[in-house]
Amino acid sequence: MIRYSPARPLDVAIDCIWLSQRRQHCASLEHMLPSGKAQLVIPLHDSAIQWAAPESKELWHSWTRGVIHGPQSRYYMAGPKPPGVIVGASFRVGMAAEILGVPLDELRDRHVSIEELWGYRGLDLHDRLAAIREPMDVCRALEAELIARIRRPLLIHPAIAYALHAGSVSARVDQIQQRTGYSPRHFIDLFHSTVGLTPKHFYRVQRFSTALTQLARGGGRLADVASAAGYADQAHFSREFRELAGVAPSAYCPPAPNSEHHHVVGSGKKASRLVRRPA
Repeated sequence: MIRYSPARPLDVAIDCIWLSQRRQHCASLEHMLPSGKAQLVIPLHDSAIQWAAPESKELWHSWTRGVIHGPQSRYYMAGPKPPGVIVGASFRVGMAAEILGVPLDELRDRHVSIEELWGYRGLDLHDRLAAIREPMDVCRALEAELIARIRRPLLIHPAIAYALHAGSVSARVDQIQQRTGYSPRHFIDLFHSTVGLTPKHFYRVQRFSTALTQLARGGGRLADVASAAGYADQAHFSREFRELAGVAPSAYCPPAPNSEHHHVVGSGKKASRLVRRPA
C-alpha cells in the first residue's frame, strides 16, 4: 500500500494519493461509510466493480476504469473486489470542484465514471496509468494529471473556509452562518455547492467520522465513544449510526484500524449470490 500527501500546489486540494494491490479476489461486501469527501478511484484493470444504493440493495450498478465517488450523505454498498492494482486520490473537503470542474452538489450521492466526467481524456488517463509498471511512478503520473487540471486560483470561498474551521461537534449552524455575514439561504446554498452536503448534514457526518475513528482503533464503551464524539447520549449515537452506516455500532466491523470508513458485511457464497444483477 502506498499513501502520501502530494506536493504543492496539489496538497491544497488533495488530502492524499494512494495505491493498493489486491492479489486475490475478495468476495466480501462492504458498506462504504460517508466521510464528507469526494474520492477519485482508478482501477488499473478492466474488471467491473459494483455498487448499490442503501434503498435498493438488490439493484446493483457497475463501473470500470475509473469513478468519482461524490460526497455521500450515508453509506452505499460495495460489491466483491477483483484482484489488481487500484490508484486513487482523496479530495480535501470543499476543494474537489477546483479539479473536477463541477460543483460538488451535482455529485452528492453519485458515482460518476471518469468517461462521463472527462470524456475520452478520462479513458486516456486510465490507459496511461495502466501502462506504467512501477507503483510509485503510477502515483506520480496521477499527481501530475491532477496538477494539470487545477483551476486557479486554488482557493475556497472565505465564508466556507471559516465554516469548516469553526464547525465542531458543539457548533450551531445558525451561529456559524450569522458570523459569515450571509443570509441563511445564501450560506446554505454556498456551502452545499462547495462541499456537496448541507452544513447540518456535513457536521453530522464529521461527528460520525470522529466516532468511527475511535471505534476502529479500539474504542471502549459505546457510551464513552458517544460522549467524546459529541452525541447527546448513547441512544442518539445509535440512531445516527444506524442511519449513516446501516448497522448498529455494536455490529460495526472495519477491515483494519485505518479503514474506519469501511464496514464488512458479507463474504463467500452469500456475497456472490447478492451481486448477480449488475445494471
